[in-house]
Amino acid sequence: MSHPPCPAAVLEELQEFAALGFYEGLDLPWPRAYGLAARRLYERMPIVLPAGRWLLPDAAEYPLAIPASDNLDAPHALMVGFQHSCGLRIDQAVVALRRRQRPDLAPAIDALVADLGPRLAHHGGYTHHNPDLVRVVEEGFLAMTAGLEALAEPSPLQLALRDWRAGVLAVHARTLAAIRTAALAAAGGERARLTRVAGAFAWAFLHPARDFLEGLLACHVAWLLDGCDGIGRFDRILGPLYERDLASGALDQATASALVDELWTAFQERRGWNLQLGGRLADGSLCDNALTRESLAACARRRQTRPNVALRVARDTPAATLDLALQALAAGSGRPALYNDERYIELLTAPPFSVPLAEAVEYGFGGCTETMLGGLANVGSLDGEINLARALELAVHGGRDPRSGAQAGPATPDLAACATWNDFLAALDRQIGHLTDAFLAWAQPALARRRDSGDPKLCRTALTRGCLERGRSFEDGGALHNWSVVSYQGVANLIDGLAALELRVFRERSIAPARLLEALRADFQGFAVERALLAGAPRFGNDDDRADLPGAAVLRRAWARLLAAGTPRGGRFVPAVINFTTYGRAGATVGALPDGRRAGEPLADSAGAGAGRDRHGPSALLASVAKLPLELAVGTPVVNLRFQRDVLDDAAGRAAVAALVRGFFARGGLQVLVSCLSTAEMRAAQREPERHRDLIVRIGGFSAHFTLLDPVLQETVIARSEHGAG
Repeated sequence: MSHPPCPAAVLEELQEFAALGFYEGLDLPWPRAYGLAARRLYERMPIVLPAGRWLLPDAAEYPLAIPASDNLDAPHALMVGFQHSCGLRIDQAVVALRRRQRPDLAPAIDALVADLGPRLAHHGGYTHHNPDLVRVVEEGFLAMTAGLEALAEPSPLQLALRDWRAGVLAVHARTLAAIRTAALAAAGGERARLTRVAGAFAWAFLHPARDFLEGLLACHVAWLLDGCDGIGRFDRILGPLYERDLASGALDQATASALVDELWTAFQERRGWNLQLGGRLADGSLCDNALTRESLAACARRRQTRPNVALRVARDTPAATLDLALQALAAGSGRPALYNDERYIELLTAPPFSVPLAEAVEYGFGGCTETMLGGLANVGSLDGEINLARALELAVHGGRDPRSGAQAGPATPDLAACATWNDFLAALDRQIGHLTDAFLAWAQPALARRRDSGDPKLCRTALTRGCLERGRSFEDGGALHNWSVVSYQGVANLIDGLAALELRVFRERSIAPARLLEALRADFQGFAVERALLAGAPRFGNDDDRADLPGAAVLRRAWARLLAAGTPRGGRFVPAVINFTTYGRAGATVGALPDGRRAGEPLADSAGAGAGRDRHGPSALLASVAKLPLELAVGTPVVNLRFQRDVLDDAAGRAAVAALVRGFFARGGLQVLVSCLSTAEMRAAQREPERHRDLIVRIGGFSAHFTLLDPVLQETVIARSEHGAG
């Protein structure tokens, strides 16, 4: 056994059981150390049971289910902690806390970090997940993993999974014992509740769920094990049990609502991510049940940012259900996001994905809105970004960075050297191709390293269909489907810049190419006339083909190039336009652009128009988006809309917005996010943030508290066009 670089007694005192387990397996073949780390922690970790909760154990204290730095006051925050994207890791925030708490142990802590940190390497991008909760609820964990114990000659991966499984069974048994003990010590209603939870927990997760409480507990346990990430199709998984229990009287409505609210609270406390509702089932019927409606009601009554709820809207989704969703949006939490159910299924079942229909209907979303298949896929989300605004800048300047003068891309003719519009488009395609190839040159070897080094994601291996059957880990292509979502920054900046160049430089010749290059290098200082001319060119978001179609053609070529590339674990890289708060950071590295944007300013948010540039209402904005080659961006192109509050407060206004959304989806649109707040509210929140801490806005794919956004991003949200229903 490899000995840790500090005394084992110190790790025992600090309750760093995962570290002890990892060192126990360090001399064994990879990835045995990861299995032992989980096993020893689950065998010995504290079990926390706060009063008044149904969903036990408590997510806020579950040390291998959360980034401990999110909850430094927890009794057991781990230095050797867990993060759903990268797995086992050193949590530097907890390290700093422990050094302050125990200065006498600081040298030992430093030795541990120095030795173990490099061993817990993470390669590649960011990964979200929706575990196979259909099988967890319908079959149970014991049946799902029984084959591991029957293997005659298990591989190192399978031995690690056995250790992980033993740890999971241990923590389940220890939690059940703690609940039973707490029930005996409680009195009155608390005792009755804990007794009911104990009865359900004894069966739940291990065996097929027999009622809604057992099913919800099973989902909760799996969610904790998977790092408090996503759940998948909540109403599809638990809706039948929910309706049956309500109908039989086994579950009363008050308790049912309390259970859903508690799940919402757990998502908020633990910064959990996505949960999906509605949509088609494998037999062609629609998932629209009492749990769908209760979940939408929870979005309305719970003014919080999580979970990031997605409503799959089909052509036959009842008007009443969509109206409930819009009422929830009127309440101000920015949830649910709305998705085109038929179009996602159509695209996923067609080449190049060719997902069988029975599996394609299980599509859902991770994190903000990255497309995945619940329990069936490993989808890197996000595995990287490609900055189209940067490509435009490089094309204008011949591949050189205008600030440093360095050759940052392939040498192509600069704007002044392009004799024709087609010459410039060819230069732009080369720069986009260069950025694409540079991304692939980084991503492919980085992701390949995950196959036999770093954390193999044992939980995800066990709870993703295909992995156990193939004997391959989640990171080694074990899932039935594998792809990697890549987000594109600066879509509207590219489109607007192209429209301005084509009109002002190449067609009208109202701005000489050399003059524009000079203006861009000066960040438009002293070039107000030229900037005004650029601003007066056609803009994306106004249903103007002069802007929309040339940009769409460039995007088609760019996205097709990426979509053709394969990933090391199988599958392919998938374009998306999901910029969450990153469009500010992405803009900081880009100089002045021919759309009139100044150097360093934020780029446009996701797949919508530049802030305030859509001047002809939401119908025109959505018409522009529908002209993009969305069929190539199934990773999800995010579109943010901001409506006046009175629109969604009124039944007629909601009906108009519902018609707008359905019309967009009929034209091939994939997704819409809605914020319902006024400019006056946001300005008031800037003046007095302490009085507006619950003000929520949709930004690039998820809901965020407005007052916590960077002031620069706050201004981009305020600058969005505020629409009526027309």
